[in-house]
Amino acid sequence: MFVMNAIFLRVAAAFTLIVLFLLTIVVTVLGIQSIGIQIIHGSEVQHQHGVILSLSDTDKSLILKTDSGQRIYFACTQRCLNELGHIQRHIYEQASTDVYYKQKNNTFVAVDVD
Repeated sequence: MFVMNAIFLRVAAAFTLIVLFLLTIVVTVLGIQSIGIQIIHGSEVQHQHGVILSLSDTDKSLILKTDSGQRIYFACTQRCLNELGHIQRHIYEQASTDVYYKQKNNTFVAVDVD
C-alpha cells in the first residue's frame, strides 16, 4: 500500500510540473505575440490581415483585401519599402499577409508587412 502511494505521489508531482511548465510557456508565447509589435513600432500601431492585391510601381503603395473582403489602401514607409521583395512574393503566391500600420491624416501608413 505504501509503495502504491509513493508511486502515485511521484506521478502526480511529475504531471503537475509538466502542466505548470506548459501553462508558463503558453502564457509567455501569447504575451510576447500580443505586445511584440507594440515594442517594435510603438503603441499607435494597428493591424490588418488579408491578401495583398497590388503594389503600385509609382509610389510603392499597396492594396490589401482583408479577411472580411474590405479593400484598404496603404502608403509604404521606408521600412515597408525595404521589404518589397517579400511583398512581391506575397502578391505572386497570394499568401496571407499581416500589415501593421499607423493612421496619419486619414491615410493608412504601412510600417511593417509580414
